[in-house]
Amino acid sequence: MTTPARKAILDNLQTTFEAITTGNGYRTTITKVQPLARGYADVKTGERPFIGYVAGQESIEFQPFDLIRSTLNMSIIGHVSGASQADRSTKLNDLIIDITRALNTDTTRGTNAIKTTVVSYETDEGDPDAKGDGSVLMNIAIVYERSATAS
Repeated sequence: MTTPARKAILDNLQTTFEAITTGNGYRTTITKVQPLARGYADVKTGERPFIGYVAGQESIEFQPFDLIRSTLNMSIIGHVSGASQADRSTKLNDLIIDITRALNTDTTRGTNAIKTTVVSYETDEGDPDAKGDGSVLMNIAIVYERSATAS
């Protein structure tokens, strides 16, 4: 029995985000990746830079020949710490670049998806007058197909 495409896609995201390191040519080295949405207050300083990811709404469209085309909406949450507003802003923008680059390295999620698209993102760069945290919430859509009668 093969691994269902949805599970393989989620597993691929974990591996993809864990590969974000300066040793792999990225600007950031991720400290912790979890399939969990955590607010910045729930992420310890030693766990940052942090990436969390969670599945959201999934829409399906029945296709001919026993196929279902699914669009899986995902939220990616990233947190960084910085000594100043400028430091935090740089780290946050580097994280956005790295997540986008990592997702676009293989938009098929290991041949399990048709495409992966970054849909939107928003940031919170924190208090400009204090040391602290910066966060990004990125929304992506992953389109894949599966059989209507099998997982």
